[in-house]
Amino acid sequence: MTDLLNTGKSALFAFQRALSTTSNNIANVHTDGYSRQRVSMEPVSGDHSNRNYIGAGVRVSDIERVHDLFATARVNSATSAHSEQEVQYSMASRLDNVVANEGMSVSPAINEFFNAIQDANNDASSLAAREVVLSSAEQLATRFQTMQAQLEDAHNDINSRTRAAVESVDELAQSIANINQEISSSGRLRQAQAANDLMDQRDRLVNELSTLIEVNTVEQENGALSIFIGKGIGLVVDGSHQNIKAVPDDIYPDRLQIQVGNEGSERNIGALLQGGEIGGLSAFASETLDPAKQQLGRLALVMAEKFNNQHSQGIDLDGTTGGDLFGTAEPLALSNDRNTGTGIMSVTINDTNLLEPSDYLMRYDGANFTVTRGSDGVQSSGALPLTIDGLNLSITGTPAAGDTFVISATSRAASSFTAVLNDPENLALAGKLTTRSEIANLGDSRISPATVNDPDAVALTNPIDIVFSTDTTYDIVDVNTGTTLTAGVTYTEGDSVSLNGWEATLEGKARSGDIHRIEPNTTGLGNNSNGLGLSDMQLEAVIDESQSFTDAYGAMVSRIGAHTQSAESRTKALESLRSNAVDRQQSIQGVSLDEEAIDLTRYQQAYQASAQIIATADTLFQTILGALR
Repeated sequence: MTDLLNTGKSALFAFQRALSTTSNNIANVHTDGYSRQRVSMEPVSGDHSNRNYIGAGVRVSDIERVHDLFATARVNSATSAHSEQEVQYSMASRLDNVVANEGMSVSPAINEFFNAIQDANNDASSLAAREVVLSSAEQLATRFQTMQAQLEDAHNDINSRTRAAVESVDELAQSIANINQEISSSGRLRQAQAANDLMDQRDRLVNELSTLIEVNTVEQENGALSIFIGKGIGLVVDGSHQNIKAVPDDIYPDRLQIQVGNEGSERNIGALLQGGEIGGLSAFASETLDPAKQQLGRLALVMAEKFNNQHSQGIDLDGTTGGDLFGTAEPLALSNDRNTGTGIMSVTINDTNLLEPSDYLMRYDGANFTVTRGSDGVQSSGALPLTIDGLNLSITGTPAAGDTFVISATSRAASSFTAVLNDPENLALAGKLTTRSEIANLGDSRISPATVNDPDAVALTNPIDIVFSTDTTYDIVDVNTGTTLTAGVTYTEGDSVSLNGWEATLEGKARSGDIHRIEPNTTGLGNNSNGLGLSDMQLEAVIDESQSFTDAYGAMVSRIGAHTQSAESRTKALESLRSNAVDRQQSIQGVSLDEEAIDLTRYQQAYQASAQIIATADTLFQTILGALR
């Protein structure tokens, strides 16, 4: 009777545990991250009696957590990739809206500035028209500064989000390490239910970690889960974790560097990290935001130099040579905080036509500098002073081997773009030279306004007469000395005449004795040739010898738009992959109410049958007692 009773009792307890586990599965059907559990049973060793083996019942050997490491790893990987692209898309979309916004875009301000110059050219003596030009110049400068401020705001947002994400990674790593300690010390066979719940909790934390950064996991024999980031960097190993933090970069003070390691043993790992929110923010900065800042800055520098050069070729209403229209700051030369030498780098712009939209990293090896262009990794080396991409590089003091510097000419230039001309009378619309044809000329030949090709030519303002000696030939005469500089030049309509740094064109039928004069403009009135030179720049290919000012800005906007569309497409595709990975994982370890309902019925019947075993044993025992009485 005792054997029968013990067998029934063991079955009763086993199926009671099975019912409890099934009920727990049903209760957690909508719990995120819950993995269904399954009771494993094994027979209790029986006894040999009279050459027969008699069983001793059943017992619960384990409560298994239905789990697929491969499926979970796929979910984490897909989550990390989707999070990375989603962050890039959200940031790029916001930037795209900014650069294309009519109220902030630089392109409309450029067009308005050129329109104002053209209106002033129609009446070069009008102070009101000149005032509009200066006002448009101020508006253009404001647009550049506003756009740069928007880009800097995006950069600051990247830093803030990166810092917060890194702090979350550190907290999650600590929590996972703590759970590892609990799991490895709890004993999975003795406390299976508690260990399974801890593993579910750990998996949820790892999945949350994968939204911030790409992770790889390795399960240890003691149940702990090691977490690796980057290229094999152990973030969590068994029950311990390495600290991870974001700190200011040694070279770029406005950027962050991510370090891992305990106090005194930190190392920079930012270049090794990818995936998740941190990877997405880094990729957006390097692939979209930084190039936009560089391109905007180069546009500002080129515009300032081109307009200033052209303006200097004219004279204002006082007859004074035109000054600068726009101002920009000098390029930045940043020294690494860890430099041990006393070298101080300086840089000036030599030729904006050669500028590249990029920063440069310089390393000193004790003899020469190696300069690496950040945009494409192209390297140049040599001793200073050195000229690279339109930049003159020099150094004072004594650098030490291993010292590094960063040259930044274009990334912040737009913030310093200012309109420096504030008096409309100082707007140099007139050319330094004026041309006229004598009233007594018998032919209908005429001379165009003179274009200044070399404003530094010594004899630029020497008055010159073009005197036709016959109907088809002319002489070039210095008015001050009466010296014939060139005689008997054959005349063809549309001929270009070049001398002393200027150029003019002759048109029409000439007659012997016709005279055309080129002389200095002393009043700032009488022509708008320099104003026309300013307005002609609207269509000139001044950026990379292939783009006008508006084309260059439009190319920047188009590039950001293309990145936005690409990120959007990738985000949608990765969302589908992530959903498929989650569905596959849930098909394995998710709770199915239909299956659990069937199991509940089976275990209920088994439990009732086990109770019947005990009742039968009790009846038999009572029968024996009754017989004895």
